[in-house]
Amino acid sequence: MLNLKDILNGISSESKKMEWGNMKITIAKELDKTQDVLFLGLFEEDKDNGKSFSKELAEEVEEAMTRKAFSRKFGDIYGAKFSHSYKKVAVVGLGEKKDFSVEKVRQALGKMVTTTKGWSFSSFCTNVVEKVKTGADAELLGRAAAEGLLLANYNFNKYLAKDKQEKKKPLSMVSLQWNGGNDFSEGLKVGRVVVEATNWVRDLVNEPANVVNSEYMEKMAKQVASQYGSVKLKVLNKAELEKEGMGSLLGVNAGSQNPPKLLVLEYTGSKKGKYTAFLGKGITFDSGGYNLKPTKYIEDMKTDMAGAAAVMAAVKVAAELKIKKNLLGVMPLCENMVDATAQHPGDIVRAYNGKTIEIGNTDAEGRLVLCDALAYTEAKYAPEVMIDLATLTGACVVALGYYAAGVMGTDTELLGKLKDAGEVSGDRVWELPFFEEYQDWMDGSISDLNNISTKGKGYEAGSITAGVFLAKFVEKAKWAHVDIAGSAYWMVDGAYLSKGATGSGVRLLSYYLMGNQEKE
Repeated sequence: MLNLKDILNGISSESKKMEWGNMKITIAKELDKTQDVLFLGLFEEDKDNGKSFSKELAEEVEEAMTRKAFSRKFGDIYGAKFSHSYKKVAVVGLGEKKDFSVEKVRQALGKMVTTTKGWSFSSFCTNVVEKVKTGADAELLGRAAAEGLLLANYNFNKYLAKDKQEKKKPLSMVSLQWNGGNDFSEGLKVGRVVVEATNWVRDLVNEPANVVNSEYMEKMAKQVASQYGSVKLKVLNKAELEKEGMGSLLGVNAGSQNPPKLLVLEYTGSKKGKYTAFLGKGITFDSGGYNLKPTKYIEDMKTDMAGAAAVMAAVKVAAELKIKKNLLGVMPLCENMVDATAQHPGDIVRAYNGKTIEIGNTDAEGRLVLCDALAYTEAKYAPEVMIDLATLTGACVVALGYYAAGVMGTDTELLGKLKDAGEVSGDRVWELPFFEEYQDWMDGSISDLNNISTKGKGYEAGSITAGVFLAKFVEKAKWAHVDIAGSAYWMVDGAYLSKGATGSGVRLLSYYLMGNQEKE
């Protein structure tokens, strides 16, 4: 479980200033009448319909329910004509009390943010966290509140004209009614650290590929290392990659003018204990190579470095919270392009661990860079745990859509911890089977392995067979593979995550780290 005291003691002095970027979050014992909008929460069991606040409001809500303009079901919002001393008053359906959770706190507050912006107001207050505090973990409630508010307040408007930027301005202030202990406010601080790292990833992934390449990612990693004395950066450039024998990674980058790199961020948070290694796929643009991606699939391939960005952000969180864990953030970076020098379908490359791989499809490139990174990390650092994140397969998007990442691996306990971290953080994973029957589906005929399945029609269980391929490059470590192909970049708006980059994996890894620190 999370050791709250250790984490709060670890937050830097800058964090204790409670700086919330564009949004100021305050805690008050009473509802703040200086805010533009008031949101009052109603459970389905609440029959007064806001009468304790105002008889006039209750009568309007009852009338709205009669004509089915509002219900107390979760997520329903009714903007009342009655405004009291506010510019706008609204009631929010919270559903049944027994079904309420920290994830629904995120969702409810996120919807308040987007609704307030939609009404062109800049601030609101609400009684929702006060209303749901009974029986809740106050610290987790605080974290969820910060996450719902700050994730929903995000927008990427860097390339818009100034007049259009003005139309997408974030909220300036939120006041949360709370009559409890300090754990809630301390949870807000932890949530802020996690969200700032998540939104940092969203910026990176939303940037175009003509900005974010391997050298740009190296620049970001250098900033992380320079910010925290507990973090060191190691960079392997093309010559070092060739010397180490990373033929699989180098083959993917053969058609690109941008140099390949392997970045290793090393965070020292414990005097004892082996490394935990997070590895992230860092394809800064994926054309598909000679197996070129078609229109409607190639346009958003700037996002194929989302795994590497999430890993870098997880190191930031660990350093900011001073997590008691020794952590590696490993990022293989390159670009999969079409050029006279690009690798062909049918080529055979030799990976770091000596295994040969036939290139059955140049668009199955993520596993080719990750396999070298996995084998190298295990050989050089002998980590106890390795978790890789990758926008790896379209098959995972088909299977799970946007709202969960696929997870599989070789250690039941590790998978359980990741599933638990996903449930609490809202950055969810869903376990895919890793049956023995799948384990020879990536075996080659003229090479040790093929980078696409050699069984059936070749596309069956695509997410699982990609994981099987990666497993061939892990020998001793407890290992899990997280496929964030769907969860990293949404094509729809959610309750607190907007269309575009989501920062998938940052909250998952952060909560995993917070719950699995070393005891010293």
